[in-house]
Amino acid sequence: MKDVGKDNNHMNTLLAKERAADPIIGNVARGQNFLNGLLANRRIRGAVVASPLLVLLVGFLIIPLSNIVWGSVEGTKLNFAHYARIFSDEINFNIMLHTLKIGLIVTVLSLGAAYPVAYLLTKMGSRAFSIVSVFILVPLFTAFLIRTYAWMIILGREGPINNALIWLGLVSEPLPLLNTTFAVIVGMVHVFIPMAIFTMYSSMARINHDFARAAQILGAKPVQAFVRVYLPMSLPGVFSAGILIFIVAIGFYITPALLGGPRDAMISQQIVTQMTTLLNFELSYASSVVLLLVTIATLFLASLFIPLEMIWSSATIEPSNRKISERSRLLSGAKRAFHPILSLFEAFAHVVTKRVLTQQSRWLWTYTTVILVFLTAPLIVVVLLSFSSSPFVVFPPPGFSLQWWERLANATDWHTSFLFSIQLGLVAALFATLIGTMGAFWLVRTTLPIKRPLFLFSLSPLMVPVVIIATSLYIFEARIGLLGSFAGLVIGHVLLSVPYVIVVMAAALRGFDRSLESAAAVHGARPLQVLRLVTLPILKPALWTGGLLAFLTSFDELLISIFLLGRQTSPLPVKFWGDIRFQLNPLLSTASTLIVALVTVSILTAQWIRLRHEQRTAISASK
Repeated sequence: MKDVGKDNNHMNTLLAKERAADPIIGNVARGQNFLNGLLANRRIRGAVVASPLLVLLVGFLIIPLSNIVWGSVEGTKLNFAHYARIFSDEINFNIMLHTLKIGLIVTVLSLGAAYPVAYLLTKMGSRAFSIVSVFILVPLFTAFLIRTYAWMIILGREGPINNALIWLGLVSEPLPLLNTTFAVIVGMVHVFIPMAIFTMYSSMARINHDFARAAQILGAKPVQAFVRVYLPMSLPGVFSAGILIFIVAIGFYITPALLGGPRDAMISQQIVTQMTTLLNFELSYASSVVLLLVTIATLFLASLFIPLEMIWSSATIEPSNRKISERSRLLSGAKRAFHPILSLFEAFAHVVTKRVLTQQSRWLWTYTTVILVFLTAPLIVVVLLSFSSSPFVVFPPPGFSLQWWERLANATDWHTSFLFSIQLGLVAALFATLIGTMGAFWLVRTTLPIKRPLFLFSLSPLMVPVVIIATSLYIFEARIGLLGSFAGLVIGHVLLSVPYVIVVMAAALRGFDRSLESAAAVHGARPLQVLRLVTLPILKPALWTGGLLAFLTSFDELLISIFLLGRQTSPLPVKFWGDIRFQLNPLLSTASTLIVALVTVSILTAQWIRLRHEQRTAISASK
């Protein structure tokens, strides 16, 4: 009761200070009273907070996509010849099949590599988790372009792999590792493993390990306890990660374009080439629609097994009873059908793994260390090359030199691109955080019966391949006069960033204690005062996290910038892209090292804010 009294006195003090403010702000106070009167109406409040998100999604996603669909059949002509060409032309059809094949291979390899790491994360203490997660987060939020550039070095003729093979005497001349399907798969798996780890972890963290221990106490072997108890419970998370990786992989552009050869072209490259080089807009539209239909079909199949929102926010979504019963029936039928094979596999796995399946999970730690090395080694190679004394990209560097850092310090074109990327990222993050936070309030607190479809709609920019969003915005903004403007570029970046803010803020709002707002209102606080003095301060860690994600998303985005930039200053990814395609040199490594350092500092800062917030929460709870 004393604590409640203190909180009430504190709230009354804050309100009293506001009422005793300088009379000069009287006009502002009257304006606030007007807004408070409007916000007191639930319908008006809902319309106000939902409008920015709906305008963004409808105006700059649905309408541009509709234009693409309409243009693919040449409008009222309803000409489907372009679709027929995709499936009748051997080259176009093979590109589609190759895209699906690469997407499936990358998905399976990423899930297989990430699952043991996600499993170990669920068994770690908080300190070990914080340390290991940094080594996963830094590669995750480092630009795709930088990670692909690192693999261009590693797999190159003068890269560490070929040099090591020659030094060991295994080969007499460098192997052609670059511009191959192997290079594309390795580069994409490296990109998607961190994504798979955290997607599966968010679901697996809710599984109680005592179930598997109880199975072992009742006589099950470790392999049986895992295969028959833990694995089925973790499958929704695995399925969510697989769907997410597959729909991103089939629309991926950067890695296949830089690491693959002519035979490794994917449909995203085909769409860009048709629109920017061949100027065959109608065929580009049709290819985009086909890719979009494949994505929709994939999501539809996924919806038969899991709630789609679980793919992006599994920690806050509870599957419905209908979904659970459907999965249970499917799993039971699969177990009965494959019981003999399963039993044989369990017996064989027990014989092979009984010496390494220990309670200390030493083999898991060893495996996780190998994966962490795989994730961070390319970045380390880039950092080392930034101090090379050679004018060429050669690994290991022949000597130590700061010449490339001096060149970067004097490279005004890089400075201009960097500052423009910072400006663009900050503006995009500001608007994305504002729109995403308002949208999250509406989605979480709305009483509409279509809450789940609305939530999925708010995440739709994550479901549509970026290449389709970029091309559709390119055409749409050209028609309305925004193409090549800073406003048009910001809109594209905000569109891609908003869903991340919504996911973070929706999770925070679902765990928010609304009785605190009610208590403030009872003591005379108006809606805006409750928001400013109670709600937002409590949500501050989530706001910072969402804003940081939005900034990093904007800072890393390439395709949107390429299509919408016009004659503006090139952002850093566009500058990087142009230089990589022209010539590899250690200056690129130096710029990459600077970006990796900034990402690392940002992640460490976010981790510090999270730990500090948890400590404050624990101290408040103990009092």
